[in-house]
Amino acid sequence: MSGIYFHIPFCKQLCHYCAFHKSISLQAKERMLSCLKKELNDRKGYLKGENIDSIYFGGGTPSVYSPKEIQSLISEVAQHFTINENAEVTLEANPDDLTHDYLKDLKETSVNRLSVGIQSFHDEDLILMNRRHSGQQAYDAIKRAQGYGFNNISVDQIYGVPGLTFQKWEENLKKVFELNIQHISSYHLMYDPNTVFTHKLKKGIIKEVDEDVSLAQYKLLISEAKKHGFSHYEISNFSKTGLESKHNSSYWQQKTYLGLGPSAHSYNINRREWNISDNLKYMNAVEKGGEYSEYEELSFNDKFNDYVLTSLRTMWGLDLNVVKNKFGEQYYKNCLEKADKFIESDDVRIENEHIILTDKGVFISNDVMSDFFYIEE
Repeated sequence: MSGIYFHIPFCKQLCHYCAFHKSISLQAKERMLSCLKKELNDRKGYLKGENIDSIYFGGGTPSVYSPKEIQSLISEVAQHFTINENAEVTLEANPDDLTHDYLKDLKETSVNRLSVGIQSFHDEDLILMNRRHSGQQAYDAIKRAQGYGFNNISVDQIYGVPGLTFQKWEENLKKVFELNIQHISSYHLMYDPNTVFTHKLKKGIIKEVDEDVSLAQYKLLISEAKKHGFSHYEISNFSKTGLESKHNSSYWQQKTYLGLGPSAHSYNINRREWNISDNLKYMNAVEKGGEYSEYEELSFNDKFNDYVLTSLRTMWGLDLNVVKNKFGEQYYKNCLEKADKFIESDDVRIENEHIILTDKGVFISNDVMSDFFYIEE
């Protein structure tokens, strides 16, 4: 089973925290659509005949394309691959794009899952982040989508935002759970290079939230999600039973995927590839048959460290039998040795031959995962 990712590199407005590749000029939308289809045709052999279990439209803001244009990309996939009958097809969307007309037309497409960028229900937070919707618009968009029969909806939220008090975060979570959605992706604000937020931070215009406040917000998220029947299946992701994101889970379960569009990444077990992060250079290269991607061949050790990084971040954990059978006794012993101190500190547990982060261990997950890496002498 494999996945296909389309990176739609357009936004109507730039969010102040976002470091993903995008452009606010929409002039090349039609040309980009053609290039995405051409790249798909050029690289149709990449997945070596694997059936497609997920298609994901990310960005950027994929909802800048009409439902008809989105469906044309899905139809292009169907020309080259076998799409499983129960495949997950996700569209990321901004709340203000999900109008009655848009949702009505979208329901006629193969899209069966929405990922809606809410971020906050408080207008002052949305203004600070330079979002182009209000809290009420976000709430109404979810209700409207449900009214059109979308019953697999994920929402994005950000915590650790300057000015986001504990009380406001409580209110955000309360509204999310009121909406009876199926999935939550919640991320701590990151100050990535070349973002407006990072620029403001360096100038002293905004200040980072105190670490204890951020930790308290994350702990509340975990406890409230559990209380409302959500599984904490990955560090930043929560879902109702059986509704984990197939596409994102394919990354963490090391399944192959093909990424299309500028800045998109691909993975086929033996190497990683990534497309250039420049719309014009990407389109020119695709149209002329030139090079538009780079790649890295993965060593045996790289593959093991990738497995550590992707497996330990999930509720399923690192499978010791996989380590022993796929990587060998030396790597297996390394895992057991590294696990000892984290078991003693109650940061991991071993259950049915799986090393799994405890609720306590989740808070220091980066330290735990990096310690399990196998470093060659």
